[in-house]
Amino acid sequence: MASPSSKQPMRPPFPVETLSLDLIDLDLRNSRFPRDAQSQTDAFELMLSTAGDECLDLLKDLTRTGEMNSSDLPIVVARDGRYLMMEGNRRLTCLRLWNDPGLIEDETLGNQYSTRVDRLVADSAYAAPTELRVAVAPSESDADVWIERKHTGGAGGAGTVEWGAAMKDRRRARNDPSKASRSMAFVELVSSEYEDEPDILKALETVRNARYTFIQRFVDRSVVRELIGLDFSAGKMSFQYGAEASKPIIRQVIGDFARPKAESGKTWARELDTVEDFRDYLNKYAHLLPGASSAPGQPSSADATNNGSGAGGAASNSGGNGSAQPSGAQSTNGGGGSQTESGDSRPPRPTPVREHIFRGLVLDKFTPRIQEMVRQTSLLNVQRQNETVSVMLRVILDLTAYQFLKSHGHQNVPKDLDKRIKDAIKVIDPHASDALGTAEATPPLRKAFHSTTPDGVRLVQYAVHDIHSGRTPAEVFTLSDRYTPVLEEMNANMGSHPIQ
Repeated sequence: MASPSSKQPMRPPFPVETLSLDLIDLDLRNSRFPRDAQSQTDAFELMLSTAGDECLDLLKDLTRTGEMNSSDLPIVVARDGRYLMMEGNRRLTCLRLWNDPGLIEDETLGNQYSTRVDRLVADSAYAAPTELRVAVAPSESDADVWIERKHTGGAGGAGTVEWGAAMKDRRRARNDPSKASRSMAFVELVSSEYEDEPDILKALETVRNARYTFIQRFVDRSVVRELIGLDFSAGKMSFQYGAEASKPIIRQVIGDFARPKAESGKTWARELDTVEDFRDYLNKYAHLLPGASSAPGQPSSADATNNGSGAGGAASNSGGNGSAQPSGAQSTNGGGGSQTESGDSRPPRPTPVREHIFRGLVLDKFTPRIQEMVRQTSLLNVQRQNETVSVMLRVILDLTAYQFLKSHGHQNVPKDLDKRIKDAIKVIDPHASDALGTAEATPPLRKAFHSTTPDGVRLVQYAVHDIHSGRTPAEVFTLSDRYTPVLEEMNANMGSHPIQ
């Protein structure tokens, strides 16, 4: 055993300095991000897109307590006269917001967070700090050792947040791009190519956080890469047919996987297990696949989407039976089948009858009782149990709007359901009462606001208060489709006031 005199002393801890916030930059390669940021503004918006709720939890803690965690200093490295935040990017984002709540320029992020940020800052008894005590690491590699050891547990948004599988994947590939997995490359590709498609990015973030390992299985299947047209090489992925042609199927797939379960009620891991499962799933959306329009005169997948898409872009030109049929297809009358130019003589898939509402709806910010009511309602068959479903729909709208308004400090919640719902919508979108625009340009919340009148919600009220008139399944689906976006937005924008 070596003598004590021959051993090296312990390495000293990183020196601690107090720096102006103006000198500290966000890390453009932050492991939380689905892709590398291109600028400080991009990094700021990516942080809110990927960890906005956790940032708001932390900002709430900072503005209420007026102090930082003394046992957990941010770590920076010096770079060209400035400092790069290696550990503490979420804290830096919160401090920037505290100093300037108007920093959120993106409209979607602003609608989601600006009101809450303004309220937290206004209610704070403390002034926003302009300096930050940090540990200055000699190099990124020195900082990496401690950063990777740290992110193994969490205490909600106010504490250290554990890295998920996607973040760990990005961390491994940070200094060695050859270690990038197909799933990481896929997420980065979709995030980069569709940065102007907020619906795709929102669904992608849900999938990245909740079902990243399933995305790994999805893109690891050669049949998936072949049908969608995904090329993977040297840690990077690209679209064989181009981003625009691939957009319809990507929007559909990401939108599907953002839901907790498939239409069958199974988890996606159980729904798509074998190679044939993946093949059948994609063939269900054959009209959206980028390579589906090789014959002259056939519409491309992008054209199919533009010519009539529903939510998720899964519709195309239809024949009389309502199933997708390219314009170049030739019908055969024998047996009701169709003969396409590619020689496929199989009959079109029948359109399944819709049977459920609230499938995949997550209201995790509401009370456990409300969550259980939504779950049980989603299991009921509307075609057979429409009376029960209509009653539950009315009760769920009533209770969710009440909790949401109370969480935002409303002392006198309206008793009338229409007023209660409209007040909730106006908390989320203060401009919801503005005039309606075109159908394509009008947000769902604004449509719901203008549809919520005493007469408009009477069908909901009758479900509980009328002993004679029943609700048809079609009426139940119409009301559910109108108010499901409202429920989702209430869940995403829940206030911080305690509910008595």
